[in-house]
Amino acid sequence: MAVDAAEQSINIENQAQDDGLEPLITLASALLDTDRLRIAAALVAGPASRNQLHEATGLSHRDLLRQVGILEEAGLIQPEIPTRQPDPYTPYVLRQEAFTAARKAMGKYKGVKKRPSDTREMILETFMPGGKLTALPHKQNQIVTVLTEIAQKFEPEKQYTEREVNVILEDINEDYCTVRRYLVDYGYMSRTGGGSVYTRNT
Repeated sequence: MAVDAAEQSINIENQAQDDGLEPLITLASALLDTDRLRIAAALVAGPASRNQLHEATGLSHRDLLRQVGILEEAGLIQPEIPTRQPDPYTPYVLRQEAFTAARKAMGKYKGVKKRPSDTREMILETFMPGGKLTALPHKQNQIVTVLTEIAQKFEPEKQYTEREVNVILEDINEDYCTVRRYLVDYGYMSRTGGGSVYTRNT
């Protein structure tokens, strides 16, 4: 079990690197602790030494030293003036580049569309993105998938006038006449009343 957990952690880390999300993961992980969040919040106002952070956060010097070390290791804060041995009077600052990288990663994350997981989703993603029909497919299985999705816009056995059908289909594709004909030809809808009444077949 421990090995599986370790492998899973490695896989998550590798996935984050592949997706360019590592800066976002690092930022989120570092700030999930409320003590570290208070330290970062205090540094938003400007540089502050450990003594000043102690007063601002109420953390003990021991806890503060540990949390500052974690934030520094995560690359979120750094001494204002580079030094090998920071002392209680050394001012720390937020590393703005770390936050900038995290924002860029968030932008990439928001821009990633969920990949279709099966054939039906792939067909609908290709021909009906966002529920709008961009083109009628040529392959029979694709046509059936698209028409099955469109037919769900109508209630079973409810009677619709041709105008009502057109209004519903026009919201899907401007060539509603062709779509309407396909629905009838493929048996998804029936026409009665001299062709002026449409009913979705069950």
